[in-house]
Amino acid sequence: SDLDALLALAREHSPAVTSPAAPHIRASMAKVRIAVARDPAFCFYYQDNLDLLAESGAELVEFSPVADRDLPPDIGGLYLGGGYPELHAAQLSENRPMIEAVGRFARNGAPVYAECGGFMYLTEAIVELDGREHPMVGLFPTRARMQSRMAALGYLEAEAVEETLWLRAGERVRGHEFRYSEIDVMPPEVCRCFTLHGSRGERQEGYSTSSVLAGYAHLHFRSLPEFAARFAGACIRHWNSREWKGT
Repeated sequence: SDLDALLALAREHSPAVTSPAAPHIRASMAKVRIAVARDPAFCFYYQDNLDLLAESGAELVEFSPVADRDLPPDIGGLYLGGGYPELHAAQLSENRPMIEAVGRFARNGAPVYAECGGFMYLTEAIVELDGREHPMVGLFPTRARMQSRMAALGYLEAEAVEETLWLRAGERVRGHEFRYSEIDVMPPEVCRCFTLHGSRGERQEGYSTSSVLAGYAHLHFRSLPEFAARFAGACIRHWNSREWKGT
């Protein structure tokens, strides 16, 4: 058939693909452990992001903000990805030991990167359509409110307007948005990290406080590989610091 011929032609002309290093090899070379939220509430990640972090010296350790009672031991950083925290808001909110552990970890100066659902988890609360509030970590003084229709969908480019632990002003990272929530007005004293360029025009988004970088955008690290390397580097420096080892 034409399809069989097309597949045969593709196989004949496709370049050889190099398989990524096996996880156990990466772990043996790791300089720092980074906890990655992975459960039904946090289930969306670009695989490139995880691969680049591993290539930058990180051993990625999965945990569940829904089910686990504490962060994994001996970690130097935290990555909270996207997903559906609104569908598990009650369970997330009721797991106070984990919420307190995440808040304590971030306030101790540990590098934390959170996107979309992970960002919602770091706000004061997730608010359902019927007005029910589920208290969250509270690192950012705002609430994520669910909407009756899609709030944002599309590709974007995030331009850094402020230097952070792992971004330089003027650098650009590509990514996308897909969400059904909006936050209340973020207080002006919270740093705005990005100018987002996309189908919705230009707007300020992405927020940082101390060692935390968070926002609605799902950023694709491969579009700026230094992003992953600097994040991993910040985690390594934090883990190796005397202050961290003494806590």
